[in-house]
Amino acid sequence: MSLLGRFIRVVAWLVWLTLICSIVFAVLIMITDLPGFPLIAALAGFVGSALAIYGYTRLMKDDDRYAAEVAHSLDRAFNETGAQQRELGELRLIVLSDLHKGTRDGADDFWRSERAYSAALGYYYELGYTLVVLGDAEELWENSTPQVIQKYGPVLGLEARFVEKKRYVRVWGNHDDKWRRARSVRRMLEPALGGDFPLTEAVKLEVIDGERELGTLFLAHGHQGTPDSEILTPLSRPGVRLFGALQRVFKRPWNTPATDVKLRERHDKAMFAWARHHREDVVALIAGHTHRPVFGTSKPPVPSKDQIDALREQADAKDDRLERGRSQADLQYRRAERRWVLNPPEDIAPPCYFNTGCCAFSDGDVTGIEIADREIRLVRFPDNQGRPRPQYLSEPILLADLFQNIRAYDRPAAD
Repeated sequence: MSLLGRFIRVVAWLVWLTLICSIVFAVLIMITDLPGFPLIAALAGFVGSALAIYGYTRLMKDDDRYAAEVAHSLDRAFNETGAQQRELGELRLIVLSDLHKGTRDGADDFWRSERAYSAALGYYYELGYTLVVLGDAEELWENSTPQVIQKYGPVLGLEARFVEKKRYVRVWGNHDDKWRRARSVRRMLEPALGGDFPLTEAVKLEVIDGERELGTLFLAHGHQGTPDSEILTPLSRPGVRLFGALQRVFKRPWNTPATDVKLRERHDKAMFAWARHHREDVVALIAGHTHRPVFGTSKPPVPSKDQIDALREQADAKDDRLERGRSQADLQYRRAERRWVLNPPEDIAPPCYFNTGCCAFSDGDVTGIEIADREIRLVRFPDNQGRPRPQYLSEPILLADLFQNIRAYDRPAAD
């Protein structure tokens, strides 16, 4: 966390402290002869702290500043994570994130996806994969930890099978950052999973192919550097609890189905920029957090001006009225698409950033990243026929080619 981020986090705590003091002083003034100066001082502190946070959030609206904060925190996590060397042909990982297991009430985002997640665990256990749970496995901002563990004992039992075989890795995220404390893990999580296992902020795998060093896979939840998830957590947590209460009342999910695997959103772009600008290391970043799957072969779908001109020529050349009508429909649709897409996707060049998506989509799907057979793949459960089978959402990439493309890329000084 940058110096500015540390300062603002202290200010966020001051907001709650001064607000509580204001309430206490107001009550004391009403029931005693206490002078009003302490209340005025507390209110002034509250207003000053709130204005400081407002200024910070305005500052973070600048994309360059936002990307710099994310890069600073990802650099810290990368430098603090010990590297593990792995042989390319032996890599066999399934990376899943953002389950947000709750308590099976209206605020629980996971229960719709429990079937698909359980199916995936059964599948990958038998095929000898190592399960990497990449953060936000439990929704601990909204719920008490014992309740979550009790409600999802069978799911944790499926994960425990990987623990028993020493094929289980956990990364903590922002919504389950309680697991960064070893005491909490020993007291609650290890008993639920039947043993100890690696649990860290990130995983760094140096991939080799025989004597040849290929590059580094860096796996992190992806909340690093974000104002709401890392810096303003004293304010974010109560907001999430309030939102959870509203979900319980209206029983409405907040994760839309997985229909888009393009690089489109601000935070995804910031993580991609961090991976692309590495100069000393050949790094491919795998993250979660945003709940949007992103894969390295995704291409921008918005048509170029040349494509629009070609469609117009095709439409003009049609003699049959029906064919001409269909061509005109294609043309006008594409023209409107160029005007409609306010946040067009970005081409991922080189393909150095991947996002698992999440295991809490409103349609019950789960998405994840497979690394096996010398490839990296984006996968979804269930398949297109609704069967509990893997559905691959993009063409796989050979890891050797992936690292070669990253190494050969002429990195710009800044985006």
